[in-house]
Formats: sequence, structure tokens, C-alpha cells
Amino acid sequence: MKRLSEQYLERMAEMVDGKPSGEMAIPSYLHKNPALRWMAWRRLEVVAGYLQSIAPSPLDAVMDFGCGTGVLFPPALEVSTRVIGVDLVLDAARYLVEAENLCGVELLTPDRIDRDIEPGSIDVVLASEVLEHIEDMESTMQSFHRCLKPGGSLLVSLPTEGWIYRVGRRLAGFDGHHHVHDAKSIDAKIRRLGFSRTRLTRVPLPDPFAIYWVALYETGSADAPSEIGSDRATEPV
Repeated sequence: MKRLSEQYLERMAEMVDGKPSGEMAIPSYLHKNPALRWMAWRRLEVVAGYLQSIAPSPLDAVMDFGCGTGVLFPPALEVSTRVIGVDLVLDAARYLVEAENLCGVELLTPDRIDRDIEPGSIDVVLASEVLEHIEDMESTMQSFHRCLKPGGSLLVSLPTEGWIYRVGRRLAGFDGHHHVHDAKSIDAKIRRLGFSRTRLTRVPLPDPFAIYWVALYETGSADAPSEIGSDRATEPV
């Protein structure tokens, strides 16, 4: 997976300072500590690997919900002819689209999803490091169900909120606590709200040392067998 350049990231940080910059993980991507930089990019590499594995042929559309900087636009465009980036703050994503001339990317604010996206038109909803901020999970999952094709996929990455994650967050320069959920509670809610989990990778190691979960779900009402393991053991990317 191609990483965003420091020049791009520094420009984005100037455009969206304060909390938006932090929650887009820009400080982590630029951190002077190489271990923190590696961890920030590693979970994205695992997500990109999942995208490749679930898209044996070109997809019609991927929705990147909570797209942030747009860092996952390039791998999404490798598997889909249309990528829809959704976020409350679109300045950084718009900058990347224009700077890299990313044809096929559309940008929307969340309030436009139901108006501008046709029901049953999305192959994959991608939600990387965003669901932990959302209080109304029921409405969000209803919106995902509406957008997804029958048998469509939901691909997420989630913070564990374990002690290693919390230490890393502080070292990366995140102030305060802006999350209302953790990986386990989000996973339970997603499955309760009509998705079945088909794969799960803990990054970079199994619990209790996991920092992130990367999980794949399909539309359905009951759990399917899950492949559960660590980044190192199960996901060559």
C-alpha cells in the first residue's frame, strides 16, 4: 500500500487543525517514533489487504465512511471503479483527490448519504477508525444496509481501547478521550444489527496485546464462522 507523503500530511494538518487532525491520525502518520508510525500504517495495510481479498473482480462502488485524509482511496480505487468518501470534514480528502487527480472519487457529507446514494448500489462499506465515535449505531447500520447490495460487505478497523492502545494514543499526541465504544462492543452491535462476521484479524498480536481489530462482515441476520487470529499469524498483506 502506498503511503501518503509527509508533504501531503503536513499540508493536511495545516488545513484541519485541532481535533479533526488528531482523529484523522495525521500525528501518528508523522510521529518521530518509528514504532508508532509503523503501527499507524500497519492497520491500513491490513485493511487494504482485506479489500484485495474480497474483490476478485472490479467492484461497482466502495463507500469510505469516515474517510478522513482519503488515505484509503488509492487501494479502494484498485478494486472499484467508483469510491465515495464520506466525512464531516472533507478538506483533507479533497486536497488529496485534487493533488493526485484521483478520478472516480466522489466526496459527500454524512447528511447526503441517503439522498445521493442509490439503495443497493454499494459493494463494500469501509469504516476505518470511525465507528468508535458514533453514538447512534442503529441509524448508522440502517444506512449501511440501505446502501449495500444484497450480500454486500462491511469492512471495519476498530481500536481495542486496551492499555497498550491507550499508551500509544497518548504518545502519539492525542489529547482527551473522544471514543464512545471499543472494538468488542462495536463488533457486538454490528452483529446484533443485521451483519454476520466472516473474518477478524487482531493487529499486531492476539489479545490482550491487540491494538486494533480489522473485521469483515456480510449482510445477514446471524453470525457466520469467523477466522480469528493475529495480524502476524493470519494476514500476509
